[in-house]
Amino acid sequence: MRNLIDELKNLQAAGKLLSEEPLFKGDFTPLTQEHIAEIETLFHFRLPSLLKAVYTEVSNGGFGPSYGLMGLSGGMLNESGRDAVSLYLNFRESRPDDPYWNWPEKLLPLGHLGCGMYCCLDCSQEKMPVVWFEPNPHEDGQPWDDSYFDLIDSFEAWIFAYIDGEDLFQKFFDNYA
Repeated sequence: MRNLIDELKNLQAAGKLLSEEPLFKGDFTPLTQEHIAEIETLFHFRLPSLLKAVYTEVSNGGFGPSYGLMGLSGGMLNESGRDAVSLYLNFRESRPDDPYWNWPEKLLPLGHLGCGMYCCLDCSQEKMPVVWFEPNPHEDGQPWDDSYFDLIDSFEAWIFAYIDGEDLFQKFFDNYA
């Protein structure tokens, strides 16, 4: 049986984990348990154990599908200079100019896809299904329900797909196009 943390550490030891993408700048030193506890306090929920292990034992983002996993606190940032914590907290705020905006609780935008798109982890479930948030075709004055797509059934499967070189964009288009 495959072990995600071991495989990521092996890639890291071989110098094959962190991407060479220009957006991958920053300190990817793993977070401490104290950092994780602070993040969980801000979120008002506990992060699933596998996600904590990735961020405390391997790296604070900087690898993964597309532009990769954003850092939880610091680490890789999106094009607006936000890490996953600040992005989630921003998304959870109401928008007076958009009464339909209501970011789901425990849906953590983590996988940076560019153009405002994110792969998000449903942290309300231990397996963390991955949801693709695609805001670009959204029309003003309409609900946001059609901007969320189920991508893959777990965070672990998503990262293994990345390790195995699976084209997740193609999987998305095969399922929803």
